[in-house]
This record gives sequence, C-alpha cells and structure tokens, in this order.
Amino acid sequence: MKPESPRIKRTRHAKHFLTYHFVWIPKYGRDILVGKVAERLKEMLKEYSQEIGCEVIALEVMPDHVHVFLQAKPNLSPAQIVNHLKGKTARKLLQEFP
Repeated sequence: MKPESPRIKRTRHAKHFLTYHFVWIPKYGRDILVGKVAERLKEMLKEYSQEIGCEVIALEVMPDHVHVFLQAKPNLSPAQIVNHLKGKTARKLLQEFP
C-alpha cells in the first residue's frame, strides 16, 4: 500500500482533506495591518485556529488585507471558521492597539 499524504486527516469512519482560502480586508480598506499589528495578528490567527481544530497551512498579512489558507474539520462550516477568527482577532487587536 502507498503511504498517505500527511495532510489527509482520518476519523473513525472517514478520511478528509478539507481546505479553505479566506481573504478579508479591514474596514474601509485602510493600510493598518503593518508592524506590530501584523505580527500580533499572525500569532492570534494561528492560536485561534488551533482552538477550533484547524491547521494553518499558509498565512499572509498584507497592509490592506489578510490571506489565510487552512485545513479544517468537516463539522465546521466556512462561516463558523471566519466568524471565530475575525471576531476574536478584531476584539483583541482593538484592545491591544486602540
């Protein structure tokens, strides 16, 4: 038998390889994701995605938008993932960088 790709996840009754590519922009499309804000955002996105059982494959924070490519569990909808990531990071960033 051929070995499986390390990214294929197994559960008791299924195998899955579910990935999503999310892109979002800050309000009004301003260039605010720079310096310490961008670094902190990267840390938080990795941390918060692990909380819900997702694995970040690629992450890029540009001054005016964010790209997140992650592998998710099949029981999470894309809306749930984005709601969790955007909601928590927005609240925390506004607290840390008023």
